[in-house]
Amino acid sequence: MKFSASTLLAILAAFSQAEAFTTPRATVQRISTTSLDITTLDEWQLLDNGSVVGSVRNHPTLADGDIITTSPLSRPDTARSNNLVATLTGSQYKLGRPMGVAGGAAPVEEPGFGRSTFVKTVGTTSLFAGGVALGVELGGIGKSEMTIPEAKIAVAFPGALSNTELMKRLEERLGPYGYGTNSLVATSLCCDEVNRPLEKALAKQYDEPFVMGGLAGFPFGGVTSFGAMAHHIPDGGSCLVVYGPHVGVDSMGSVGTVNRRGRAKGGSCCGSAAAALGKIRKGAMVPKGDGSAPPMIDSIDAQQAYVEANLAPYAERLLAADDRNIELPYALYDAQKQMMDGIVAKGASAMEGNGYIAMLGGIQINTPDGISDYFLPLSFDLRNNQGKIVKSLLWA
Repeated sequence: MKFSASTLLAILAAFSQAEAFTTPRATVQRISTTSLDITTLDEWQLLDNGSVVGSVRNHPTLADGDIITTSPLSRPDTARSNNLVATLTGSQYKLGRPMGVAGGAAPVEEPGFGRSTFVKTVGTTSLFAGGVALGVELGGIGKSEMTIPEAKIAVAFPGALSNTELMKRLEERLGPYGYGTNSLVATSLCCDEVNRPLEKALAKQYDEPFVMGGLAGFPFGGVTSFGAMAHHIPDGGSCLVVYGPHVGVDSMGSVGTVNRRGRAKGGSCCGSAAAALGKIRKGAMVPKGDGSAPPMIDSIDAQQAYVEANLAPYAERLLAADDRNIELPYALYDAQKQMMDGIVAKGASAMEGNGYIAMLGGIQINTPDGISDYFLPLSFDLRNNQGKIVKSLLWA
């Protein structure tokens, strides 16, 4: 469903006023601590968007101690220890010990939806609504109508383009350098099926892509795959490398989840990245190790172990972020750009002829069905057949 800018602004303004300035009802739902069929969240924290992040206990499929972020709560004001809370998607959780409270000690100030949290939420909502009111551009075009996910994308990932607009920009920028039917696209995007629409759009314009990526978008094919791709470029042609992590924005405007086909409830997006962030957050809640060598990588889950290891250097930055789900893809992009630059530096010698290497890096943004996916370009360079930068093609 799309709203006019004025309508969406009115909805968001009404939400902020009703939620921020209405005194929460005194009656809150509590449950017995003997309940065994409800997942408990320990070391939990209420986020600005009304979601709760915490360590699970008694989850039907996850191991105790795994970190999850819920969908937004239907009543964020009830987020207090020993309460039963429900999300907008219908899931229920019991809130155990809040973050920062050791053992069974009582917290100095009970976490919840108090005045400070209300103010922060009003600020977030106002920013969200303000982006719409000011006509924030999406896809390079000022839109008079937009959906809630699109409005969130405009605020959280300014400069993002719809897939259709991205294809137009690529043609405009690369056409003068001979890109067309004799070009080959190489992608390094996460293996999650939600990322295939971008590859299909690229295939329609440049034919089927050579795939270098794996979990979270890291180019696990490495120098070997780049070299193989270089030998597949049509005679007299050039290559375009499109890479980067991805993140979902669901129908409620929550970043880090997406509505998946055929499923009533949303899910983490990117799941691999969320799991790696969970390890970082969990590590911040327990005593650190003695600095000895890291455990050996399990060969049957090597890619995930690699994602976690490469995200670890960004732990401090992620833990300090106002919204970790928004900061996460930016951190992943930085790690992947460094890796991709190294691959091209070593693999460019495999290029034949005088073709170019165009490298487009950024963040892929997945959306619910019926809404275009978006891509936030963060770097776009044209390189020669030796891998040296000739020109930046990134638009203002």
